[in-house]
Amino acid sequence: MSQNPDQSSPPDFSPQKNRIRPQQAGGFSVFPVADELVLLPDDGDALHALNKTSAAIYRLCDGAHTLGDMFKELRHSFSGEDLQIVTDLNEALLRFRELALIETNVSKSPNDPFHLGGAAEFSYPRRRFVQGIEDRPYFHWQVAIFLESMVGQLPQGWDIVYVVCNNHQPISAELQHIFATYGVRYFTGASPADNHDIDFAGGGDRYVPMNRVEALNVIRRHCAPDDVICLMDSDIFLYGALSPSLFPTGNAMTKNWIIGQEKYFQFSTQDTLGLSLPKLLSALGYEQEFKPGGVLVFLTGEALIQNDGKLVQDSFRFLQILYLAAKILALPPHGSWVAEMACFAMAMYPSELDYELLEVEEFAVPSPGVSKPREGTLFHYYADLNDGCTGPFEGSQWHKQLFSEDNFLLADIESFLEVAESDAARRFLTLACVARDRLYGDARA
Repeated sequence: MSQNPDQSSPPDFSPQKNRIRPQQAGGFSVFPVADELVLLPDDGDALHALNKTSAAIYRLCDGAHTLGDMFKELRHSFSGEDLQIVTDLNEALLRFRELALIETNVSKSPNDPFHLGGAAEFSYPRRRFVQGIEDRPYFHWQVAIFLESMVGQLPQGWDIVYVVCNNHQPISAELQHIFATYGVRYFTGASPADNHDIDFAGGGDRYVPMNRVEALNVIRRHCAPDDVICLMDSDIFLYGALSPSLFPTGNAMTKNWIIGQEKYFQFSTQDTLGLSLPKLLSALGYEQEFKPGGVLVFLTGEALIQNDGKLVQDSFRFLQILYLAAKILALPPHGSWVAEMACFAMAMYPSELDYELLEVEEFAVPSPGVSKPREGTLFHYYADLNDGCTGPFEGSQWHKQLFSEDNFLLADIESFLEVAESDAARRFLTLACVARDRLYGDARA
């Protein structure tokens, strides 16, 4: 960012919806040097030098400024794209927190956005929930419902990061509003679904699950070696209270009944068509036992960073192999759509990385028809009426593809809620109502 005395009016960030108020930590002597700052700990001889931008952000950490307030101040004082200002602010606050230069005052009301917890909740390695999304309504409402389910749930040192796969274009005002309201970080990335014709023979395919690999590609540049990245789908919400003890501290995959079939893709065809993943790996020269995991993927920052991101590149290669195999098998579109599920587990072998196979019901992708998840479950609602499944929305006319182009949060949610028959459906639809009220309030009228 460069200093800018003239700036147009800032976007409408509502302070009452951004209650995270960073506060400078005690125990430091501060020495101004021109526009920069030098911080010297009272009990040590290490020092921290803050450049002009970081110094401006540090000065705003006074316990009174919300994240929205800080953005407005920076936008008034510095020139640059809004995206770059937000990125600089997020990066600086994250680094300040890691160096214990700031503390975070957050209201603990259950109706408030995320809080990072008190000192007793502090936990390392840091867990980072990551999703790769597009900037369109189908993902807007899914993001809002997931974030609403996570309000007040995160221990200190844990966070949620979104990678918006839009070829680094400015994000929409709607998505900015969602991120600002819930106080979460985001980065932009490439859009491989648009840039890569994955079916180069047949052509015309736009395979959005490639965004999951792109999310890893982006986050690997913004993680520490001892971080644990939890890569998630977007059609997911937390059912009940988060159970931090369930989460692994190293590389892990959730055991998956779809990936674990003798022949992958068999579920998609309901017959004998498929591909033996262990045989495929063996043909490529890898002799380790294949562990059938995926969908929820836990990877350390070290695994993502090493060898200049080889794990990410191998994930993309296996995704393409599996997708083209599905095309060769002439699977229906809904069958080839699961092609990427196993690519992360398969990519661990060329990098000679071992991983834990998690048999944890709270992380499992439910079998079709499951309507009663365990408390604390990261519940996928991918199995719906449009997929020929019953699941939690049996007896309802709701399914997610109804709102692929429209914002579900602006629909008549109550009409779906009135006929909901399962606890999971009622929880999901109630979260949608609360997210709608938090984001839009009376503006809908």
